[in-house]
Amino acid sequence: PYIKMSDCSQVSDGASALLLVSEAGLAKMGKAHADVVEVMGTGHAVSSLYEDGDLTELGTTKTAVGRAYASAGISAGDVNVAEVHDCFTVTELMMIEALGLADPGQGGVVTRDGVTSLSGSVPVNTGGGLIGFGHPVGATGVKQPLEIFRQMKGLCGDYQVSGSLQWGVTANMGGDDKTVVSLAIRNLD
Repeated sequence: PYIKMSDCSQVSDGASALLLVSEAGLAKMGKAHADVVEVMGTGHAVSSLYEDGDLTELGTTKTAVGRAYASAGISAGDVNVAEVHDCFTVTELMMIEALGLADPGQGGVVTRDGVTSLSGSVPVNTGGGLIGFGHPVGATGVKQPLEIFRQMKGLCGDYQVSGSLQWGVTANMGGDDKTVVSLAIRNLD
């Protein structure tokens, strides 16, 4: 199998924004906990630009996500929705594995079986990801938590995930798994 143009995200223009506020800031804005989500865990990892490890896994992503899970006190089994960097179709499958949502080599199987679909147990890239939505390079890392927020608050219209979403995770990378940032996000009721 070869990678085709339709397997590659198209670099696009775009922008995204979000507000990070303290409890005091939330009160000043007149917002309640039910209006927001909370970043409970963060993870960041880097690896050498000059050496590649195992090309069948995203080790730097796995490390960053593990740190986000640990700082939030959760595991992959707690995740209800995820947004991952899918610059290529194979990258989404590898990201699913790095997040612990599938065993190594099984990202394609869980995707084929519908686990990561909108009606699956852990929907991934509900807004289309980079391939379906576009890849506005700098805005991508901000769009991911925004999409998690929109899903958690029921704001996604025709592509809204059903059921209660308590935990979401993001994984955004640069440089072919060389720099990765991950967030563990909790829905506030």
